[in-house]
Amino acid sequence: MTRIFEYNLSVDFLKHVIWQYSTANKLNSLVSAKENWYLANHQEFWQNWVTQVLSIETATDFGLNIWGNWLQVPRTYEINGVMTTLDTEQYRLLLRGRLFLLRMRGSIPEINEYLKLIFSDSGRAYIQDNLDMTMNYVLEFNPTEEQTAVLLNTSVLPKPAGVRYKILVMPPSEIFGFNGSGFTGFNQAPFWDKNAITQGQTELGN
Repeated sequence: MTRIFEYNLSVDFLKHVIWQYSTANKLNSLVSAKENWYLANHQEFWQNWVTQVLSIETATDFGLNIWGNWLQVPRTYEINGVMTTLDTEQYRLLLRGRLFLLRMRGSIPEINEYLKLIFSDSGRAYIQDNLDMTMNYVLEFNPTEEQTAVLLNTSVLPKPAGVRYKILVMPPSEIFGFNGSGFTGFNQAPFWDKNAITQGQTELGN
């Protein structure tokens, strides 16, 4: 993991004892005891804070919720009238995607890289540019309820300004296609039923 900052949690109280008291055993003993307490508690606290909160790769649920507040990414979504809450790793992945989203320009290669990050464990996902100010997000897998809930939150998916989009579900093993198309052959799968993820019956990305 690449760190975005370096930190030093060590303490050295004895160096602040002026030279006149360098031989004062009782004073130095008290300062050493205080230093040992800080080494055992203060250092441990900040190490845990970095691991459990500041590092998005290792953050606990508490830390991820803080990241979600910083990045304005909700953890609970409504789908088909049911509130769906993302588990720890799903939410971590979504937050990583949000960080990526903040530094991208919205080009097709960048959006494809983003989709690869978010959906790499599920299957292929990519952009189809229709060349008419619309585009399609193509998912070659059936998304889970949690993924569907995230997809319906339109702030999650990047797109150029003014472009409308649809989210198409096209698993190759479940759709008929001619030889060389990557889809399934004759008598093995039906034609594509134009399955798309939408909010109601409206096209997304207005």
